[in-house]
Amino acid sequence: MTETHNPAAPPDGTPAGAAPADSATATAGPRAPDGSAERTGVPGLDAVSAQLDALRARIGASPRGTVKPPVYGRHQYLGVLAFVAVTAVAAPNLVTSAEGSNLLDLWLIYSLAGIGFYWIFGLGGRFAFCQTTMMAVGAYASAYAIERGQPFWLGALLGAAAAGAVAAVVGLALARAQHFAFAIGTLAVSQIGMVVFSRTSEFTGVNGQVTGLPYASLFGHTFDSDRSAFWLFLGVLGIALLLGVFLERSPIGREAVAARDGEMVARTAGIPVRRVHLMLYVLGSLAGGLSGALLANWQGFVGVDQFGLDLGIGIFLMVILGGAGSIWGPVLGAGFYVWAPKLLSDFKEYQGVAYGTLLLVMIMVAPEGLIGLAGRARALLRRVRKGGAHG
Repeated sequence: MTETHNPAAPPDGTPAGAAPADSATATAGPRAPDGSAERTGVPGLDAVSAQLDALRARIGASPRGTVKPPVYGRHQYLGVLAFVAVTAVAAPNLVTSAEGSNLLDLWLIYSLAGIGFYWIFGLGGRFAFCQTTMMAVGAYASAYAIERGQPFWLGALLGAAAAGAVAAVVGLALARAQHFAFAIGTLAVSQIGMVVFSRTSEFTGVNGQVTGLPYASLFGHTFDSDRSAFWLFLGVLGIALLLGVFLERSPIGREAVAARDGEMVARTAGIPVRRVHLMLYVLGSLAGGLSGALLANWQGFVGVDQFGLDLGIGIFLMVILGGAGSIWGPVLGAGFYVWAPKLLSDFKEYQGVAYGTLLLVMIMVAPEGLIGLAGRARALLRRVRKGGAHG
């Protein structure tokens, strides 16, 4: 790609300043005085009661049934701010070439799309093949609005909203589908989308091609180069990361984890599993649509071939390689996905083999992704320091 247009909780466990979360309240079965499920003496029922108590502990439910603040500490907000600050200072100084600046911007855009897929897959436990389709919806909707005189910021928001609306329809249609069926259903949506995009010329241009998009502009500033667009993309990614931390600290995030790790038990506990899945799917698609809108205005064109199955598999790899257990996984994975081919360029005709081998080694050495590898390294360092102190 060449450079183109490119406070503390009260004793009852309710979070300060927040109302009890009814959706996370476990209502199944009589309760013992301590708030745990009352034992019946029937082995099967007691086993279910024990599972319910374990689930309530996992999602942060107090004995009175309200949701405690999650263990996902507030320091994570500071971590996001630190990431943005370090990236803003280091990246422009370390990456000086035109090609490097181009890859840097692509990393930020793909990170945003990967975060959206992380909300659907990593947090919600649902595999959606159509994240790239949502990117395409966002790109085409944004281009359609901008071509008709709307400002960039409104076009980008309309692109994200269009992707969210499509995801809401798809999510409702597939609400009863289980994991495998949901994946196949979204794959069908992806294939249908490719046909629609290439045949609907009024909305998507001739053969799905829209060209001549103007440079993105915001508050009177035009982002007319990869260098200037970097600041826009970094700001948007920072907001998405802050939203992700807030989501995982919220009752919705706790409910999502409970539904992902034990859906039947979560339903018994009164968690609205389908609503949680739909909310995460729409939210993840909003992020995908916004990333598509940014990509379109950065490049200056939209092409249906940009959003094929290859990119869909690539986004999946970003989340898996980075680590599907953390919102930072897609950011690290996108960096690997974007920069690894560049680092392997010296292999030339063997680049595909080298890249595949590197992916295989990464999966074998770090099955939990780069985030898991970093956690193992920190644990090893702590053991070494502890051993040195005892020595």
